[in-house]
Amino acid sequence: MSELTPVQEFYKEKIIFITGASGFMGKVLLEKLLYSCIDLKEIIIILRPKRGKTPETRLEEMFKLPIFQRIKEERPHVLKKVTIYQGDVTFESLGLSGENLKCILDKTNIVFHLAATLKLEGNLKDAIDMNLSGTRRTLDLAKQMKNLEAFVHVSTAFCNCDQEVMYEKIYDFPHKPEDLMRLAEWMDVKTLDAITPDLLKPHPNTYTYSKRLAELLVRDHYDRLPVIIARPSIVSPSAYEPVPGWVDNLNGPTGLMVGAGKGVIRSMLIDERYKSEVIPVDYAINGLVVIPYEFHAESRSKEIPVYNITCAEHRKVLWGEVIALSKKIGYQYPMETGLWYPDGCITTNRLHHQINVLLFHWLPAYIIDFILFLCGQKRFMIRIQNRVQIGLNVLQFFTMRAWVFRSPNYEALWQKLSDKDKKMFNMDMNTQEGNEEYVLSCIQGGRQYLMKESPDTLPKARRQLKFMYCLDLTPALQDPLPGWVDNMNGPTGVLIGAGKGVIRSMLCNGELKSEIIPVDIAVNALILLPFNFNNTKEKPAQMPVFNITIPEEKKRTWQWIMDKGKDFGMKYPFEVGLWYPDGNITTNKVYHWICVIFFMWLPALLIDCLLFIFGQRRFMIRVQKRIAIGLEVLQFFTTRAWDFKSNNFRELHNSLDSNDQKIYRINIDDADDEKYLLNGILGGRQYVMKEPLCSLPRARTHLKFMFVLDRFCKTLISGWFLYWFSLKSGIISFLTDIMEY
Repeated sequence: MSELTPVQEFYKEKIIFITGASGFMGKVLLEKLLYSCIDLKEIIIILRPKRGKTPETRLEEMFKLPIFQRIKEERPHVLKKVTIYQGDVTFESLGLSGENLKCILDKTNIVFHLAATLKLEGNLKDAIDMNLSGTRRTLDLAKQMKNLEAFVHVSTAFCNCDQEVMYEKIYDFPHKPEDLMRLAEWMDVKTLDAITPDLLKPHPNTYTYSKRLAELLVRDHYDRLPVIIARPSIVSPSAYEPVPGWVDNLNGPTGLMVGAGKGVIRSMLIDERYKSEVIPVDYAINGLVVIPYEFHAESRSKEIPVYNITCAEHRKVLWGEVIALSKKIGYQYPMETGLWYPDGCITTNRLHHQINVLLFHWLPAYIIDFILFLCGQKRFMIRIQNRVQIGLNVLQFFTMRAWVFRSPNYEALWQKLSDKDKKMFNMDMNTQEGNEEYVLSCIQGGRQYLMKESPDTLPKARRQLKFMYCLDLTPALQDPLPGWVDNMNGPTGVLIGAGKGVIRSMLCNGELKSEIIPVDIAVNALILLPFNFNNTKEKPAQMPVFNITIPEEKKRTWQWIMDKGKDFGMKYPFEVGLWYPDGNITTNKVYHWICVIFFMWLPALLIDCLLFIFGQRRFMIRVQKRIAIGLEVLQFFTTRAWDFKSNNFRELHNSLDSNDQKIYRINIDDADDEKYLLNGILGGRQYVMKEPLCSLPRARTHLKFMFVLDRFCKTLISGWFLYWFSLKSGIISFLTDIMEY
């Protein structure tokens, strides 16, 4: 048998009492003590019955988890060292009595008090009962323990959130723990909830508030008990042990990764410029195990020992890097059967976030639940979104501000360990594993241990991701379909009006270049502007302005647009036009108005007159008024040259990564102009005029008829005009005289 390390020697023959052993940290602590402190005598835990399961059944199920696999394979006998009693920290004496209570009081050497409610959004009465009064009850028990050597109270690094820099010391607070416990005893939940917002200030939630009061309570017992306070920050999945990436809850960053990977979370308030404050659970637990050993080895200090179990400063990563890595790896190892493609928005703009939440969280949830209701199925999406929103609202307090911790006591734990203990109780943040490897293990852990999706399902999940990508990408690139439009403003109205034969003349300088941009390009730019603004490291001196225009080399002349529009209009005609689509463009206002009077107003008057005679509803004069107003407005843009400088807009594209450049397309250098114009005509035909493509054969037949009618009428009118001119000019009389002569 190998020689014991100093830490192992300290735990030899020790009896340890743990509250909260069924929690995330509690399970890892239990496993680590059993696996590494092999000569400890006994670990006593308390569990309450839950969901119809006895404490013994819950322990059996716990031992079946993957984190206890290495113990089962290498040291299965140590599992017998675990003794379980039915207990609950919300009861006096923790619900213990008789021989069970006597055993704990007589034998316990070390207490790890982890039991707490982690519901940051929970009501104050429950938080006080569990986190504050539960700590008081455990301390009362500890006072009676005959052989107690260390009492480790697990708090949170964020309990002093009103401090700019958080040191390893106890911060005073105006509220007394005893007063709050009495308040929670006699005041009902509804009344206490009404005054909770005023009580909590400056704390964001009941969790950090109750934990801060509990620290004051523990400090007040330092003169009578060997109490120690340990403050972990946000605890994340394991880096190495017992298995990489192990996690059993959706709290903190894990919930974000899973929620975003499933496409449920589409927007999150995170300031990417700040550093994340997370620590892998195995590093935190190793620190907890070492703390009693160091406490026993050192002389007793005047002040209660406090340890900020936080990430080393040089290992902290910007939230922006965490998000980028999570997206990159999440695409390689996707979740199964997500609600939507995992491509949410990270922003610091609360208005932008709320709009995203409304459109991409709540609206889909209501639609899905409504469909489930119609199908007679159980609705669940609104319930899920309620939980998601509560979690996001709580978490954003931690992701929207910078956190500064000073942790010399915790860092010193590592320095004092022997080489063997450093290998066995790894707390070193200078490890070989990089951020990318750790994020990968977190995503794989969330996938495997939380979502119960085995690695064998990855090929299927990747196929689903490709499908969801295509489904998500269509609106972004073609917004939402090629040529989609829902109004007759601008060029669309001209194309439709000319195609229907209603517009016969237009003031337009054909040599000038048009200044139009596809709606999906413009909308993508609008979506990117808040992202670009929030990613700017320094606020610009002047208000940012973006000219959302097409590049100079892609601009086409109005004449080109009109000519191509005519060509496509002949191939894909509209149904039942007023006349053959053969109008003209001119810069001569006199000629334009002659054409307008004779070929637009006069036909409108004639048609409305005929409709009146036949008792039908008249509409052509009304249509022509709208056309005249539209053309008058449009000619301001079609009869002058426009020169825009759009450097900011061009740089917007260059600032995006390759994935975002594809999804939020704003570069149209490779766009096919003719295809776009054709899509515009087909879009106006289908989406504005409601004429399906299946009607094209009939429309082409109608166009041929209108062509013949147009030529016949033009010939007739031309002949009549020549006859009238000849008659008035005397040419006919002259010719008649010559023939008679």
